[in-house]
Amino acid sequence: MVDKNRKIIYTITSIFIGMFALLILYIVYFTAIKQKQISVHPYNTRLNTLEQEVIRGDIYDANMKILATTANNKREYPKGSLYAHAVGYSQRGKTGVEALANTELLYPDYNLVSLFKNAFANEKFEGRDIVLTLDDRYQAAVAKAMKGKKGGVIVIEPATGKIKAMYGSPGFDPNNINQDWESLTQDTKNSPLLNRTTNGLYPPGSIFKIITALAYISENKGENLDFMYECTGKITGDDYSIQCYNKTAHGHLDLMGAFYKSCNTYFVKLGETISVKSLKNTAEKLGFNHPLYFDMDYARSKFQLVETESPFEKAATFIGQGKTLTTPLHMAMIASCIANDGVMMKPYLLDYSMNKKGSVKVKYLPQYKEAIMEEETAKVLQDMMTGVVSEGTAAKLKRENIIVGGKTGTAQNETSEDHSWFMGFAKYKNEDKNKLAFAVIVENGGKGAKALDVTDKILSVYEEIKP
Repeated sequence: MVDKNRKIIYTITSIFIGMFALLILYIVYFTAIKQKQISVHPYNTRLNTLEQEVIRGDIYDANMKILATTANNKREYPKGSLYAHAVGYSQRGKTGVEALANTELLYPDYNLVSLFKNAFANEKFEGRDIVLTLDDRYQAAVAKAMKGKKGGVIVIEPATGKIKAMYGSPGFDPNNINQDWESLTQDTKNSPLLNRTTNGLYPPGSIFKIITALAYISENKGENLDFMYECTGKITGDDYSIQCYNKTAHGHLDLMGAFYKSCNTYFVKLGETISVKSLKNTAEKLGFNHPLYFDMDYARSKFQLVETESPFEKAATFIGQGKTLTTPLHMAMIASCIANDGVMMKPYLLDYSMNKKGSVKVKYLPQYKEAIMEEETAKVLQDMMTGVVSEGTAAKLKRENIIVGGKTGTAQNETSEDHSWFMGFAKYKNEDKNKLAFAVIVENGGKGAKALDVTDKILSVYEEIKP
């Protein structure tokens, strides 16, 4: 009987110890792991209370142009809709940088003067100001180019991950968020509150040929890359017939030539030499089906091809159609990685915070994540992408003073005109630093031209501000 009672006591004790251990793990999880997400959550009541005592800090672009400020207890956005999605708003919850930098913007500047004013003059404390990596020159140029269009554009500095522009269209005026809230939330046709750059999921179209090519290169370990094919403008399989643009017969092609000309039939045939497992592994290594290295809210890219899919679904996937979906953010990250010789840097928007005297309090540094591909492989892709501009489908982007590489894409859209894509990079001639990477999508923009027009404006700014 004693042994039985002892066993019951041990069991109960073990249960309580286990529950206590779970409680400790739960606390550690929220204080150590989820602390950052909780601290910037728009419905964190502690921060909402703090906002009654602290004047929210200002937000600036990289050149100290004011993007958000507080005047007469009202949040104001001098640039209107220009930074609607990137900077966001702080009413009706918080989005964009307003959410991302919430703790810094509300971090009280405790000093003798502020303490005295708060105690005797009932004045609020002042939060820290935030300086962003965004550059108004790129942002304004992109906005002008996207006027009247729907889509998303992002520009990244490959060596650091600094985001120089993030623009979604259509947008909204955050100054009027309260009075316009009902109409904005009910506008399902335009979805102006949606940040298409980070949360817009689109079929990639021909820009996915970068991933198909990378899978082929990786599967062959960078050797025997002489796959040849005779393009007649059309390829037929068991249950499909796929054409090249305008049924163009590209003739005898190798990998480079097919990439320059974005030959659909070649890449369908090339895809047949790659296992579905290899293509999936390559896509997932580049971030599909996985979280991205990014702190703001975003949609996860999807690669869903499996071995049992139909020949049509496989063929469509090889050229970026089918069930594959991605965002401009993700495509810009891949372009940035290729331009950076295979190294992925974490994209970021916050450069530093400072007090009202200009003293830097928190400096956000570039974060290396991993080498996604071998340097030699990245350089092969760089050559392929520069060929697209020098002698392929993006020849209109050719410049005298800079080297431009990229990939055009046309994503078929069942309900309307095709979407227009371009992703790529630029660098100054005779130097291998200060590169720029970007991704552009124009909804219903047709066969690539609209995205190229927007990219052209990005490159014009890049040429003008050469360091």
